[in-house]
Amino acid sequence: MSTRRTQRGFTLVEMLISLAIIGFMMLIAWSSIIQTTRAKKHYEGVQDRYREVRVALGRLEKDLSMAYLSTNQSTLGPEPMTFFVGESSMSGDSLRFTSFVHQRLYANAHESDQTIIYFHVDSDPDDRSVKNLYRMETRRLGQEKWDALPSDTDVLFTGIDKFKVEYWNLKDKEWEDHWSTTSADGHPTSLPDRARITIGFKDERGKDVTFTTQTKIPMQEQLINAQ
Repeated sequence: MSTRRTQRGFTLVEMLISLAIIGFMMLIAWSSIIQTTRAKKHYEGVQDRYREVRVALGRLEKDLSMAYLSTNQSTLGPEPMTFFVGESSMSGDSLRFTSFVHQRLYANAHESDQTIIYFHVDSDPDDRSVKNLYRMETRRLGQEKWDALPSDTDVLFTGIDKFKVEYWNLKDKEWEDHWSTTSADGHPTSLPDRARITIGFKDERGKDVTFTTQTKIPMQEQLINAQ
């Protein structure tokens, strides 16, 4: 006597439950992928901003480490050819000084390693609500006013909220908010021992982030003409 086995398939309810479970699992997996992608983009954005601020601070440190004053200069111009002027402002500090950091790109160019560096905060030309940190570098020194010399200006840091520079007075053992070698009541013959630089900005989540560094200024006294 033969026995017949009846094969039973899935019912409609079982199929619907299986599809619901598969769909729920796919939703969980997709949500995890989206969260991972967002976290990756946020992390990359944070790293890009941190890299940008490190480059900006590194540029400031390099320029300041080669700052100098000299007595070997013409007195016929409207102002001294070598100087160091740091000014404090609520909208962002500014700093201009002579330095030995310029690199000539062409052998016969009317340029030298002596240059004027100018750091300042100003509005972005495409979005006036955004502030950037700019760096200007002249191609040479001259008897003209410093801002009339041939120069190049680049954006050093975008979206800056705070740019603060303080100067260490070695004699008085204190930090000063400004420094000037062009005024009689300032420091006409010397540079600060070092500078403390602070850059502040908001990250992608709107949180305030601040970076601070210090840099030594080796050539604090005037370079004297040996003639």
